[in-house]
Order: sequence, then structure tokens, then C-alpha cells
Amino acid sequence: MGKADICVTYDIPLAEHCLKNKASIIAPNGRRFTEDNIGMAIATREIMGQIRGIGEATTGPTPFNKADRSKFLNFMETTVRSARALEFVETY
Repeated sequence: MGKADICVTYDIPLAEHCLKNKASIIAPNGRRFTEDNIGMAIATREIMGQIRGIGEATTGPTPFNKADRSKFLNFMETTVRSARALEFVETY
């Protein structure tokens, strides 16, 4: 993964790895992973894992809805355009 790449994933450790390589990361529900929020996402993931580990019932993600789809599509369009522009600049 590099600057002009886009990773679509719910996998937070994968998102962190891709961010280190300067890729753009988005979850299928439209949530963006950035340098500013990946730490909180990792911490939350760890806490929720510990809660599940002691046997507490937790809820999963909210159901996918039209707003999620719209947010995802808008981000993807913007990111693809930015990646293409970056790729063009690096080529010349």
C-alpha cells in the first residue's frame, strides 16, 4: 500500500498498517481511518475484546443503512480523484 492506494476494511490492525504506508483507509460503512483516530479505534477494539473475554455480551456494529452507503460512495469518489491526481503528479 502506498500514497495512491485505497484500502476498504473493517480490520483495524490492517488499517493501522496501511496508514503507516500513507494509504487512504475507509470502512465499508463510510468511516475513515486516519492518523488522528486510529489510536482510539485500536484502544476501543482492545477494550471490547477484553469485555468479550470475560463473557459479557456485546452488540455488533449497527446495521448498514443508506447514510452509510452515501458516506462511503462520497469518500471513495473524493479519494479516487485525489489518488489519481497524486499518481499523475508523481509520474511527471
